Amino acid sequence: MYIKSLSLKNFRNYQEQHLTFDEGTNVFCGDNAQGKTNLLEALYLFSMGKSFRTVQDADLIRFGEEYTKLTLVFCDRNREHTLEIIILRNKRKQIKINGLTISRLSELVGHLNVVLFYPEELGLVKEGPHIRRRFMDVALSQLRPAYYHTLGRYMRVVEQRNKLIKRIRSSQHTAGLSETVFVWNEKLADYGLELMRYRAEFMERLDALAQKAHFEASGEKLNVVYKPRFTTKEEFLKKLEENFSREVEQGYTLYGPHREDFEIFINDKVAKTFGSQGQQRSAVLSLKLAQADLLFEEYGEYPVLLLDDIMSELDQTRRAYLAGKIPDKQVFITCTELDSLLEKGQQFNVSAGSAQPTIK
Repeated sequence: MYIKSLSLKNFRNYQEQHLTFDEGTNVFCGDNAQGKTNLLEALYLFSMGKSFRTVQDADLIRFGEEYTKLTLVFCDRNREHTLEIIILRNKRKQIKINGLTISRLSELVGHLNVVLFYPEELGLVKEGPHIRRRFMDVALSQLRPAYYHTLGRYMRVVEQRNKLIKRIRSSQHTAGLSETVFVWNEKLADYGLELMRYRAEFMERLDALAQKAHFEASGEKLNVVYKPRFTTKEEFLKKLEENFSREVEQGYTLYGPHREDFEIFINDKVAKTFGSQGQQRSAVLSLKLAQADLLFEEYGEYPVLLLDDIMSELDQTRRAYLAGKIPDKQVFITCTELDSLLEKGQQFNVSAGSAQPTIK
């Protein structure tokens, strides 16, 4: 799988840009705040239908303009595909796959698979559970499109249940509302257990691949441990019923996959607590490479790798290891200074919202 070209119109700080890419390494080099990460953001948008930097689609539109249009051409082992995204202010974005308009984001996920490395994700080990949940959700959505459907349904149930809990919290007449919440409990448990089953299978496979990658990179032992809070519907429902008064006090749903986490161990010690910064970064690198390997196992094609200024965050040994893993994959890398490990790739000079191929 590889991306052939990208066209942008009024995207972030790009007024108009068309780029064609090498099937191997592509390097976007330039000073900070010139638009390098914007290019990776545009590529990522075609994979998940959402930015990894903002939840507001309007933020992607160039200042002073009313719309942005992006077009991407990529090839998988079967054929060439064209994807198009148009975002207008205060309107729902339009997405086309090979000229056909889709109605749901879930129809886009799984077409173009990418694995993203960016500095904020170095917090995958040391920061809060929400970053690790996001990692699971994005990786699983690409691997199992049905997971994306179920996650959407589950989160809608959580939203409705939270609204009812808040109404109960502020109302004197709660009998009817409480009964309605218990109806939502059934759906919460059904969708929640389905998500946890997907996660358990995914994390078991990820653990095996991450162990291998981490040992190759550092000679250390890495383990990823996911323990579902519930294994049966009865357990889930009992927990919700026993703690309903506490949920009313807090004003939201306290139990379920939207509150889960997983643990990362290095040499049998909790990486978040005992791992050095270098060890934590190695663990993130191993998890990301394992994610890519898992997609290869599933589809027989490597995903496209997006590396946002990640080389500057790694020491020389880990940079060399990463560089050794990418020659047979399509990779997009941003940097402020060209690393000697990247000199063989297609290079683009990025300045003030313009990316120009470098003539070697």
